[in-house]
Amino acid sequence: MANETSTAVIQLPKGKKNLVQLGAICLTVSIACYGLALSTLITPILSSMDAMGYVGLFSIFSSIGITIMTPIGGKLGDIFGRRRIVVIAGIVCVLCGVGIAFAPNLPVLMICRFGVGFAQGAFMAAPYIIVGVINEKKDVPKAMGFLAMALSIGGFGGSIVAGLLTDMGMLTAAILFPAIPLIVGIVLIGLFYPDDKSAAKQKIDTVGILLLVAALCGILLPLNYGATVGWTDPLILGGLVLGIVFTALLIRYESKIEQPIIPVKMFRHKSYLAFVLVGFLCYFYRGAMDVYSPLGAINVMGTSTTTAGSLQLPRTIVTMFLPVIAGAWVGKKKVNLWKAMAIATALAAFPMLAMGFTTPQTSVLLYFIALTITGVAESYRGVSVTPAAQGCLKTEDIGIGTALVNFANSLAGSLAAAIYGMIYGACTAVDPTNVANIQKGVNAVFLTAGGVTVVGLLLVLFWVRPLIEKQAREEVRQA
Repeated sequence: MANETSTAVIQLPKGKKNLVQLGAICLTVSIACYGLALSTLITPILSSMDAMGYVGLFSIFSSIGITIMTPIGGKLGDIFGRRRIVVIAGIVCVLCGVGIAFAPNLPVLMICRFGVGFAQGAFMAAPYIIVGVINEKKDVPKAMGFLAMALSIGGFGGSIVAGLLTDMGMLTAAILFPAIPLIVGIVLIGLFYPDDKSAAKQKIDTVGILLLVAALCGILLPLNYGATVGWTDPLILGGLVLGIVFTALLIRYESKIEQPIIPVKMFRHKSYLAFVLVGFLCYFYRGAMDVYSPLGAINVMGTSTTTAGSLQLPRTIVTMFLPVIAGAWVGKKKVNLWKAMAIATALAAFPMLAMGFTTPQTSVLLYFIALTITGVAESYRGVSVTPAAQGCLKTEDIGIGTALVNFANSLAGSLAAAIYGMIYGACTAVDPTNVANIQKGVNAVFLTAGGVTVVGLLLVLFWVRPLIEKQAREEVRQA
């Protein structure tokens, strides 16, 4: 009888379900560990090869690999089964991580860094898909809370452990240690998660993959290099034009074939489109927070580097514990989904707007408080957007649908970084070292971030809220 009334897509015995969920948490910890650890170690790694001029390229290789493979990995998981993708891509990630640790030269290092990002992209959405299908619908937000908590712990712990090991002269160990939670995740999911590959025969959309790669490279490479090379450079403009053209071709092609890599039909679903847009707008402020809050604290307020480096510590602590509590609350009632999204957008928007009036007389306490509040916003975002998107999809679309939510988040980060760079560059073009210009640039970035997130709040109040309340009423009638 329990099986008949279960709302879980994949029903597992409690013991197996807990082990699979632990595996998903370990995957999430490893993703955060690799990202923050390699960011922390970028200087010693490249310095050992006398290649500090390649810092930007080292980071770009990672972001492009992840962004390209996130939607592709979601679809491949639907075709071949999530378990296979996690095991194969996870092993590739471990091997490429080992390659970074023992790379004999720069080309091998760059190939391995791209490989880590590429492999991570393939299983980036897997933890969110897995916990979404093995749990009862009411328990999914809480499960997402555990993943959000894992991201925070992995990111914070990854940078700390990597720094400590490097200071102890153990750079190789610092590069290798993120593989530990990944291996645990691979083993648990490989052993206990069932084979969920598609029963129907499906073809890989090779043309769609090539168009997607061309579109993303055409957009992401100019966005990453535009601030350095100049936005009017012919190569930058040409790349953006090609990216837009290939994007149009991708949409046209994918809308005509039966088994697309990106099902365009999903974006005709009003609820799904609304949730993806809210998630995209919720992510937009993070680039301002990560890059420009330390810049404002050091160069406008005159705080120390140590103080600026600890600005996000209270925020991190909040995101280590609050997501699980928020997820449990969201799972109690369907309507709590839109309320959580409203909290996520409002508590990201207003701190950014407050930081948009930074002056040399502003207390750094404002930044600490504002960024801590964004930790609350992030906690509620993590347990609402993805569960809401999954809840409006057919079972066969959950994999690629979840992957596209993650893809939208990654794309938001890349676009935001480029837009903020242009805004800040325009404000500081006359004299980048002038405090008044830096103040103007930082404030313009924060106000932009706040304004974009306010748009997200309005979408929640006037679009998402009616949709979710309608869904809740329908579920009550059906019950």
